[in-house]
Amino acid sequence: MPLMSLRCVAGWSLFSAITLYLSFPPAGLWPLAWIAPLGWLAIVRAERLTRRAYAVIYLSGALFWLALLYGVGNSHWATRLFGWPTLCCYLAVYTPLFVATCRTAVQRGKIPLTIAAPVCWVGWEFVRAHFATGFAVGLIGHSQAAQLPLIQISNLVGAYGVSLVVVLLAAAIVDAGLIDRWIRPQPAAPTLSLRLATITTAIVLLLATLVYGWRQLASPEAGASETLTAALVQGSIDTSFDDPTQPRRTFEQYVQLTDAATRNRDDLDLILWPETTMGNHALIEVDGELSAPPGATITDERYRELLLRYRDEYLLLVDELANRRWKTPLLLGTSTLRYSKQRTQIFNSAFYVPLDQAPQLRYDKTHPVMFGEYVPLGSVFPWIYEMTPIGVGLTPGAGPVAIDVGERVRLIPCICFENTVPHLVRRHAAAAADPTKTEILVTLTNDGWFWGSSVLDLHLLCAQFRSAELRKPMLIAANTGFSASIDRNGRPLAIGPRQQTKVLIVEIPLDTAPPTIYQRFGDLFAGTCGALTLLLLGFGWILRWRRKD
Repeated sequence: MPLMSLRCVAGWSLFSAITLYLSFPPAGLWPLAWIAPLGWLAIVRAERLTRRAYAVIYLSGALFWLALLYGVGNSHWATRLFGWPTLCCYLAVYTPLFVATCRTAVQRGKIPLTIAAPVCWVGWEFVRAHFATGFAVGLIGHSQAAQLPLIQISNLVGAYGVSLVVVLLAAAIVDAGLIDRWIRPQPAAPTLSLRLATITTAIVLLLATLVYGWRQLASPEAGASETLTAALVQGSIDTSFDDPTQPRRTFEQYVQLTDAATRNRDDLDLILWPETTMGNHALIEVDGELSAPPGATITDERYRELLLRYRDEYLLLVDELANRRWKTPLLLGTSTLRYSKQRTQIFNSAFYVPLDQAPQLRYDKTHPVMFGEYVPLGSVFPWIYEMTPIGVGLTPGAGPVAIDVGERVRLIPCICFENTVPHLVRRHAAAAADPTKTEILVTLTNDGWFWGSSVLDLHLLCAQFRSAELRKPMLIAANTGFSASIDRNGRPLAIGPRQQTKVLIVEIPLDTAPPTIYQRFGDLFAGTCGALTLLLLGFGWILRWRRKD
């Protein structure tokens, strides 16, 4: 059987890695995503591959992820040296896995590439979004966020549906033999009927997707006579672990920006501050009896009294800001420290401060970021945290929280990169569903970790898909950018600048909408692709094991 040369494998792999990278920000050449899979798909068509070929394919995936996520390591030397490369080396594993499972389907199962490739691609995207807490940034469908008619299919099957359409078109090009002249050795030429079938399948699916999207965009929103007016406060202080003044400067900057935004106006219904913008002020919880820290010169009772006093001072401060200074409900990002006799827990929280002594509500982040808010195995080997800038790991919150603003608005908050996880946001929306209220997705995030890199753009792309999937508007308050108002179709209506301060005053129409198919059934489609892909992986291993015997 003919063997594809290592040079050919390297050439095709580099073609796919480079074009896929260019389809995302900062280049943003989104049409390239439609041809980016061609290289890896050409390798799938090869009858034989060596282990070295798979190593080359893995390296191409590592190259793509290292370039795409370069900004992840900007905040600290430890993240640059360990977190960023470790994450990218892990993500690169999915490239040879895609090629291997797709080859099993095509070479052994005789399944057309036009069917096998999109199923395997979506299957591995689904696995990546769930395995080891999940990483769902950089789905190939995300590159198409600006193509609003195309991404509306996500309210049926999630962002994975857009990925399927993109990869299916590329697979149809390969299946139809349109790139065979550049493949060495050349595969057998497809029959005319196969050419017509593959091209027709791709065109029909693409047209059906666009027609559905155009109809969704054309459907009018319910005539809303009322709006919610919100101030999205965006400061700009990049994260630095060597500056002890940063927490104080952050809090002061946000107070000054909000002072300016609220001066001489009384029409605001809500103020949003990003994640962890309360500086050195932390919300305190005291759970039961306490013991003073070892070596402390105060009694247990005095220790408890001090903590309760700090708690009361914090609550007085936020009440003063919302009720007296700005006279507007405030949803802010803060740290919460829960003290108990057994241990101290740290939560990343969104704290809602209403007016008129109404009940205060708090959402604690349920999905900490790997290497940013926790380190794998850190709870087993605490010394690992001594090598990182995060100190200790965060405790996940109990679950979603719905925050009602008045009688007609319900906020569904998430924090930081939680809005990159489709099934998590979908679960929050389903838990908070109220057909009588306008449901608004809210993200509070501190993207100062990334120092203005294209990670900010990737984060915004994910937010657009969450709105399109659930057909709900989203408000984002982001330190250093991008703060944004996104409509229910995933269209950004207002976007803050990169690494600059800005207060966006936005209006959200108050109307209700039924839950989408995606909100009702979740990732049934993508999960099925994932299950089939894992079956192909197991089938391929069994075949290799039998060959060795």
